[in-house]
Amino acid sequence: MLIVLRALWRLFFSYRPDAAAIGQKSGNAANGDKGTNFEVERKFRLKDDELDTFRGRLADMGFTLAQTIAMTDRFLPVKVEGEMLRVRDETIGATTHTVLTIKEWVEIAGGKERRESESHLSRSARSFMLSVGRLVRGKELLQFSKVRKEHGSPSHPHVIITIDEVEGLGANSGHYAEIEVLVPQDGNVEAARSQIASLARQVFNDEREPVKASYMDMLKLVSTL
Repeated sequence: MLIVLRALWRLFFSYRPDAAAIGQKSGNAANGDKGTNFEVERKFRLKDDELDTFRGRLADMGFTLAQTIAMTDRFLPVKVEGEMLRVRDETIGATTHTVLTIKEWVEIAGGKERRESESHLSRSARSFMLSVGRLVRGKELLQFSKVRKEHGSPSHPHVIITIDEVEGLGANSGHYAEIEVLVPQDGNVEAARSQIASLARQVFNDEREPVKASYMDMLKLVSTL
């Protein structure tokens, strides 16, 4: 599985071959790979007393609850600052599976966005990646959990709006909303940014500033490992 090899490389080396040169094309679904996309998303803090209003506005905009996912994220060490290597366990109903994700910052269309590659992991591959990650780090991996409620709309087929209930981040625990558009590597990132900004104005009814820190950044602030 190509993404596992790429992940192992990131654990030990700082050199980064071009994604195209190693055959990671957008839309490659072989062997469980979800391919590589730009993850154009913005995250917003939600106060507890905003939840009902937020859900109501989502419904008014045509977004309905698609699924509820319990997630546990574990972060593996990487050699390049700002990259992310994550093993995520997802439980939907009675089914649990694991996803390996690589994220890296890319300059595109006058800004920076995350380029994301993902693939499902088998039990043995999951165990192997976590063991290697712990060995490289020299101690237990950073981890936190959240319950994610994903909302979708037929009018916005490429948009996912989520409500996350996050635990394990100290003062940053609580509720967050994320508006996300996955854009193929040859897609229109600027259009995705504009769409997210427009949807954010509608659902919040104001010009709310997104949270710049990632969940991993927040986790590092409270970690005593």
